[in-house]
Amino acid sequence: MEVIIRSADIGDAEEIATVHTRAWHESYHDLIDRSFLKNAITLERNLPRRIAALEKAATGHGHPHYVAILPGQSIVGFACCGKWRESGGLTEPEGEISAIYLLDSAKRKGIGKKLFLACARDLLEKNMKTMALWVLQENIPARRFYEAMGGRCVKENTPLTFGDQEYLECAYLYDDLTRFKA
Repeated sequence: MEVIIRSADIGDAEEIATVHTRAWHESYHDLIDRSFLKNAITLERNLPRRIAALEKAATGHGHPHYVAILPGQSIVGFACCGKWRESGGLTEPEGEISAIYLLDSAKRKGIGKKLFLACARDLLEKNMKTMALWVLQENIPARRFYEAMGGRCVKENTPLTFGDQEYLECAYLYDDLTRFKA
């Protein structure tokens, strides 16, 4: 499938926010409390956050965003990556993928892999050789994807709260990004 992966800019904010919101509802409807999804994960709340994140990235102080676009369509997925923020007690990785989201209609078509590779290569260009990412522990399809990309789970059962519910996440480590060179 032909897909365009490119760096995002501020003009992509609304489409990225739409994908982010829809992807949360599509991917997490059986994993996260539905009332939280309905009330907290909305385009109205998400758009200002995406604008702020893209503005920060444009100054070189935030995580760059990459978008996936299918020919004749709008954005169907996006990813963000940057310097590791030292969350959850992990200090080993240099970089991280802080977000990777696809619409359900774009999954299992190689698009997630292309976004993942764009992030890994971005980190490599910034002389980072290792990275990690966090994923909901019960998100088995995502975990299988990250394992297929060569990640290994290095920390489990890390609590994360959405609304008044606690969930568990795990960290995947990639200890040699050079294998993702173009």
